[in-house]
Amino acid sequence: MPLSLAQKALLKPLFPPLADPSSLPRRVLCIAPHADDEVFGCGGMLAFHALRGDEVRVVVLTDGAAGDPGSKEADIRAARVAEDRAAGEALGVTDQRFLGLPDGTLGALPDLVARMSAELEAFEPELVYGPSPQEMHPDHRAASHALMAALARGPERRVLLYGVNNQVTAGVLFDTTAQWDAKVAAIRCFESQLRYHDLVGKAEAVDRARTVNIEDASVRFVEGFADLSSDDLATYEGRVGALLDSLFGAGHGLPSNAANPGPWSGNATSGQSVAARRGLPETTAVISTWNKVEDVCANLDAIRAQTLPFAEVVVVDNCSSDATVRTIRERYPEVRVVSMPHSAYGACETFNIGFACVTTELTAILDDDIVMPPEWLEKTTARLLKEPASTAIVSTKIVEPGMPESYKSSERVNTERYMSTFRGCASLARSAAIREAGYYDERLFIYGNERDLTCRLLNRGYRVLQYPGVETFHRTPFGIKMGKRSLYFHARNAWLTMFKYAPLGDLVRLPWLVLTRVLLRGSKSEAKGSVTDATGTIGIGRSIRETPGAWWVLVRAGWSVVVNIPYCLAHREPVRADDFELPLK
Repeated sequence: MPLSLAQKALLKPLFPPLADPSSLPRRVLCIAPHADDEVFGCGGMLAFHALRGDEVRVVVLTDGAAGDPGSKEADIRAARVAEDRAAGEALGVTDQRFLGLPDGTLGALPDLVARMSAELEAFEPELVYGPSPQEMHPDHRAASHALMAALARGPERRVLLYGVNNQVTAGVLFDTTAQWDAKVAAIRCFESQLRYHDLVGKAEAVDRARTVNIEDASVRFVEGFADLSSDDLATYEGRVGALLDSLFGAGHGLPSNAANPGPWSGNATSGQSVAARRGLPETTAVISTWNKVEDVCANLDAIRAQTLPFAEVVVVDNCSSDATVRTIRERYPEVRVVSMPHSAYGACETFNIGFACVTTELTAILDDDIVMPPEWLEKTTARLLKEPASTAIVSTKIVEPGMPESYKSSERVNTERYMSTFRGCASLARSAAIREAGYYDERLFIYGNERDLTCRLLNRGYRVLQYPGVETFHRTPFGIKMGKRSLYFHARNAWLTMFKYAPLGDLVRLPWLVLTRVLLRGSKSEAKGSVTDATGTIGIGRSIRETPGAWWVLVRAGWSVVVNIPYCLAHREPVRADDFELPLK
């Protein structure tokens, strides 16, 4: 039954619009996984840009060696380049770059994102055409995800994503009727491929099918694209991945790309993760959060952009009231969210819940308010793998607001060495080691838990390595957080940990160190930023001076220590390892 005019009017806003291409930017870069993909995916639009006099560059990634099973690889490589140059001439495009990467292996190239970034930086396009994450060919997926990762690092650009072996869900259509003859002429240049496929017929079927909801009979051929800002690619990528997983099974949304920034990158259609295919251990990121929705989203964006993908991401939310859980589930459907029933849990307990969810060999211990560089997991994993099995944790360099330059550039911070604690902001741990040590002591609630866990690791023969080779930004200001709660737990927990693990001689010295290094320490000395592994002690003197009722807070902390002495003695296990040192020296 034909639709009425009223029904058509209601449905029309649901159809992708037939847009006017005259407003498109004029500096255009097209990324093609193989020679010919640019013609099938956006050949009509490339011809439009060329005819308009736009600056157009096409970058073909692979050498095409797998493109003709009946020819020698060397012969087909040369033929594919020659064919693509001829096709470019038919479209009016003369600026073509051939990277010559091995055909069929883009997913195995760890530097694919870097290569893509280099192409973007060299040409500085305003508009980018590239394959969509809905593609089925492994090279297309690898190219798509590497391109989106590279775009995410640069300035905002308009991006039009095309489909070749799986049609993209188009958000915009362009009339390419006037360019159809040029597109056909370009397709006919690929003689090596025409032996096996009716490429003209297939392209005609696709481009004509796009006109199904266009009422103008003069529009005979159309190309469709996902039309996005580069700033929106991460969200788009996550939703496409979740859709593919729901349609085809878990892991189907994975690009075959070692440099994949995609959010569902832990599982591949083959059942292997990207890390596993590269012979690397898999990693789960564990984050504990409470009422920091914007911070944790920025963190998750950085996790998505990792050059070595995480196998899984676990966020334990301590009953936030700022819509953290809903936001993560909507924007990051690949993330496993554990929502606590109330907010009375301490960070130690919520982290332990996250640790208990881990099934991978490695665990990334991450604060909610950090932003990691894209190479964080790849570099930190590589560094850990160079260590003996006795190295349990690699603690990466942290930069914070208000951190003195003298601290940031100090030799102690910028030298690889074994430590007496680790920074819980961004560290990579062997899951079995921290499980053996018993995770965090939940009696501590918050603060000082990293040193406490390190003591147990040291007692079991493990070590913690400081690794300054990768730098993470932590939004929390440098040193101790001001306020009664922070002062209470820092003072209390330092004593609890020392009662459990400090040798007797160190325990005897500790009161004197507290008096001279904390209570009597001058504000000028503190302001310089003492270079110490115990960053929680930096600024504690200022906290005592500036926190209203600080002495009463310390009395309560002291009483809690007294109450917990039986617990500490029951768990006392003095550390004899060379790496052990007091938080105050």
